[in-house]
Amino acid sequence: MQRRFLSLFGFLTFGLALVSGEAHAGKYDLDLTPLGEQTANGIQQDDAAFRSLSSQLGVIMAPQPMDPADSLGLSGFALSVDMSVNTIAEAEPYWDLTADGANTVAPSLQVVGRKGLWPGFEVGGGATHMFDSRMWAMSGYGKFAFHEGFHHLPIPSISVRASFSRLLGAKDLNMTTAAPAVTISHVFGLGKTFSLTPYAGYEALLIISRSTVLDATPNCDEFADAYNEMACANLNASVPSEFVFQNAGTIVRHRPFFGARMIFSVIRIGFEAMFVPKGSTEGELEGIAVKDNAAFQQQYTFSLGLDF
Repeated sequence: MQRRFLSLFGFLTFGLALVSGEAHAGKYDLDLTPLGEQTANGIQQDDAAFRSLSSQLGVIMAPQPMDPADSLGLSGFALSVDMSVNTIAEAEPYWDLTADGANTVAPSLQVVGRKGLWPGFEVGGGATHMFDSRMWAMSGYGKFAFHEGFHHLPIPSISVRASFSRLLGAKDLNMTTAAPAVTISHVFGLGKTFSLTPYAGYEALLIISRSTVLDATPNCDEFADAYNEMACANLNASVPSEFVFQNAGTIVRHRPFFGARMIFSVIRIGFEAMFVPKGSTEGELEGIAVKDNAAFQQQYTFSLGLDF
């Protein structure tokens, strides 16, 4: 038992060490102020760009299943570190204007702890970090395997899962995600110490997003001085400079996935792929339609962990 706890401690320390150097501001620490502009008639803000950005970011920060349908069992416990490669539409204005040099691929890391309960229930929690940023998402999930255990017959296991997450570390953005999912899998055992479990499933990702109070003229203030007279002479002090991106309605992204988990003794290794179709849900603000123009995304994840 003591060795297990020492192994878990060392594994968690290794996972945290991977992100210890990411506390500084990075290119994905989003600045949403370029999505709003002060005009003679008030603030002109790009709500469609904000919705599209939230849609793509939500896909990256939401927790990934990384597990087959079978539950861990009453005494089961698992801990894993998952490295993901996520694609984004870096050339679109919502990334180009808000991030400092976004790339086509944005890596992320997920640390998850899982505990099995009886009968067929499983709960877990963890955190997701987007590299080159201060952003984290704290998450939790519950899973119920209502059909499992037929490992010696060609009958698959089936489970339902519900997860949630809350974004932290983004100065301009408030985001919450929730995701119901269904998974099907089957275990192929080899001896008593090795098993391979391919799985597939579908998840409906729900994203709720709004901004904090933003300033369309961040380099100007109300104090009269030489700098403001020169740099901000064309601004109209009678027109508001602050604005907020309101929640235009829940964003829905469809996340079909497939993968495989291998367990050798207490070591678990996994791979999962997600293919997320482009955004399609249309929001509404004051009777005006707000489109989600998020592009197609791909996510490839490699997982390493311990399973007891």
